Amino acid sequence: MGTPGVHLVGSIPLADAGEVFETVSDILGEFICRIPDGETRERSNWIAWQLKLLEQNEQMEIDPAIAPPGHAAADDGLAVDSRKFRFLRVKPGISANELSLRTAYAETALRSYDSFKSLQANGKIPPTTRMQVTLPTPYAVASLYVAPESWPVFLPAYEHAILQELLHIVQTIPKDSLAIQWDICMEVIAFEGHVPPPSDDLEGFIFSMLGRLCDAVPGGIDVGIHLCYGDPGHKHIVEPKDASILTILANGICSGTTRKINWIHMPVPRERDDSEYFAPLQNLKLDAGCELYLGLIHFTDKDDGANKRMRAARQFVEDFGLSTECGLGRRPIETIVPLLELHKRCACSNTDPSV
Repeated sequence: MGTPGVHLVGSIPLADAGEVFETVSDILGEFICRIPDGETRERSNWIAWQLKLLEQNEQMEIDPAIAPPGHAAADDGLAVDSRKFRFLRVKPGISANELSLRTAYAETALRSYDSFKSLQANGKIPPTTRMQVTLPTPYAVASLYVAPESWPVFLPAYEHAILQELLHIVQTIPKDSLAIQWDICMEVIAFEGHVPPPSDDLEGFIFSMLGRLCDAVPGGIDVGIHLCYGDPGHKHIVEPKDASILTILANGICSGTTRKINWIHMPVPRERDDSEYFAPLQNLKLDAGCELYLGLIHFTDKDDGANKRMRAARQFVEDFGLSTECGLGRRPIETIVPLLELHKRCACSNTDPSV
């Protein structure tokens, strides 16, 4: 496997998908093979926009048994302002088969693709570049916004809903123009023991669920995984001891799917340029040809910090591409172009073994 270049996780706070596609392609064209639509505007804060859809659903209601968060923080990992937040539940008597959930991911993906194919037709995006659509897992939405007592009903209903959205997307966008990324964040946090698990058999539940989600992506369409420790206030929800849990998850996902995983993305904390953090990566057992991207680019320490983390990582993995830890949606807009240019410089350094 050759060095795979650059990966962008998802959100990019520019005006719209068209500006994201054109800006990214102009700066990173030769280094990137998939461009996300930026999850712009109301979608910039990961899955917070799903909460609004749930609140509008007549089959959902506020759970009176769960008090609102007891502190006034807007960046505590909920992806919403916790001062206004209340957990929801499925109304009593509604089964998983009866619960109808709107996610709107297909609507936004198809609008984005109109911009993508127009820019590609006009030579603004290379012909082999794919549009990347990022989707959440059912557990992510449930763990952040839905009372655990409703999970047995909500989880299968949301899985059905998101797979219907996926079906619409893959039936409409040409296979060779499309890449699907599943965001795996709350599952990582559950492995750390920081949030309630969806099942007593945590590994069995997560790998079975992710196997179904990945296998639902037809052959010919790239599918990848973004592993994440969260990014509220540019801080992790939990600080990882090392890359052990990321390695367990990556191996479990690859072994639990019938189709090939095309890429795995892993975060690297800014403070970690030590061998101990990266050592578990020597135990990775990825699918043949699966691209590994390490989120070791940080705007605060720029090239020097990224180069230190690259040198530490190379002790344990030979080939990897580069990324930030998470999406860019919560960054000041004036930092986006310099940050993309930093990606390009780091990608050039990553091809130089002396760095």
